Amino acid sequence: MAKLRKFMKGEMIANEGEKATKFFVLVDGKVGIFKNGVKISEFDKEGTILGEMSLILKKPRTASILAITNAELLEVEGEIEDIIKQYPDISRKIIYSLAERLAKLTEEFTN
Repeated sequence: MAKLRKFMKGEMIANEGEKATKFFVLVDGKVGIFKNGVKISEFDKEGTILGEMSLILKKPRTASILAITNAELLEVEGEIEDIIKQYPDISRKIIYSLAERLAKLTEEFTN
């Protein structure tokens, strides 16, 4: 269900519009989030969760994930219900990550 993957600089990790069957945890490197080919965000902090929303909502990916530098990611595959049972620590991290993103968006929206 979970495996460590290495991606080379410029390599696509996940494609906008595809069905999500996995999400990722950044271990090392820098990745970018691209919407319609435009970079909207980038992450380099170890432990950052990526691509989880589409898996949770069972909807196509809303953006692509691209390796900006060589990167290592933990790839977690499966149904979200099974992942929650098997990886409670990662599940907690997902909840915190989503809450932080929502708080940031709320703050940006109200300013």
